[in-house]
Amino acid sequence: MFDIPKDRSRLHKSSWLLFIAVAITCAILIVVIISREAFSSAAIDITAPTSSVKSTSLKISISGYGKFVPITQRGINALSGGHIVEVFKKPGNLVEKGDTILSLNNPKLMRAFETSELALLEEQANQQRVEAESAQELEDQRGKIRLAKVRLALADAELIAHKKLKDNQVISTLDLHKAQVAWEQEDAVLKMELSRYQTLTKTRQAIEDSARYRLEKAIKQKELLASEVEQLNVRASMAGMLTELTDELEIGRHVEEGQAVGMIADLSSYYARINITAADAEYVSLGLMSKVQFKGIEINGKVSRVDPTVNNGSVEIDISFDDELPTAVRPNIDVTAAVDIAEHHDILVVARPAGVIRAHREYPLFVWDQNQAYFQRRNILIGDIADEQMQVLAGLYVGDKILLNVPKHLTHSSQIIMEDIYE
Repeated sequence: MFDIPKDRSRLHKSSWLLFIAVAITCAILIVVIISREAFSSAAIDITAPTSSVKSTSLKISISGYGKFVPITQRGINALSGGHIVEVFKKPGNLVEKGDTILSLNNPKLMRAFETSELALLEEQANQQRVEAESAQELEDQRGKIRLAKVRLALADAELIAHKKLKDNQVISTLDLHKAQVAWEQEDAVLKMELSRYQTLTKTRQAIEDSARYRLEKAIKQKELLASEVEQLNVRASMAGMLTELTDELEIGRHVEEGQAVGMIADLSSYYARINITAADAEYVSLGLMSKVQFKGIEINGKVSRVDPTVNNGSVEIDISFDDELPTAVRPNIDVTAAVDIAEHHDILVVARPAGVIRAHREYPLFVWDQNQAYFQRRNILIGDIADEQMQVLAGLYVGDKILLNVPKHLTHSSQIIMEDIYE
């Protein structure tokens, strides 16, 4: 009998697929074996990111951020209220003392000023009238005094004549007595006129003083209103840069009397106001040297103020400068600062691993054991931290190597071999 031939093409295809699968598997096994041998070798050349402990110097500083602030600043206030007519200056404009920042309009104030002008004219006329009346009344009284003196002199002459006639027995005693009474009467009139003159002088002086006071009041009132009218033009109180202007200052808006409308800064001197964390603030004291950087420029300064209060976890410090600042310095430019708080010499220093954040703490780090060819977990006491370097107080020695980046799944391990890092 004839055998039915089998489909050899299908068998051939299956055998090839099996062969390819076996070859791939073998290749993977070879790679894994070679990798394990490479990672488990006791070679000193460690490919993982590590850092060696060395004895060196370390400068400790804390960093912060802030702005340049002019030492001299003055606010701009509207001393008179009114509606905005025109805004002449914008923030960033340079101004001279007396330059108009904005102008206001106040019809009610203008009417009051015009009324004060009329009131002043009225008081000036009243002052002239009072002075004229005083001069006339005093002159009239002086005339009465002169007349009384003449009459008294006449009575005195008659009295002298009557005394001679009486001595010569020409007239009687009664006639002499009448002459004496007439003299006394004229003398009393003169004294009365003199007294009236003194009283009139005081009275007219009081009237003149009252008129003068009213005139001075009218003058002051006009000057005050004139000053308020002038203050409708809000002017710069000093030369400098207009750094701030209230946002709602638009034409037609009303500005209240005394309202703050802006700020002018003197561009000749600055300090830096820096924010640092409250934790770092305890290490900062007055006089510490610091460096302020902006636009690639570094400026030396020193701490001149430390704010005693904490706001939102940060503390403000001021840094002053002794040297002349670059011309590029402007108000409110963002800056960064570093304050030197300590400097150590001949100490153990190593790069700061990930996870080491706070100074003067004990951290578990992985230290390379050359004999066993793995990283061993060890508690290390850390001192000060400066950027990416840290001081070692205990647990490490010169030449020791630590692992800088530990995979999360190995954080709690007691030891790490190289191949575990690259899994």
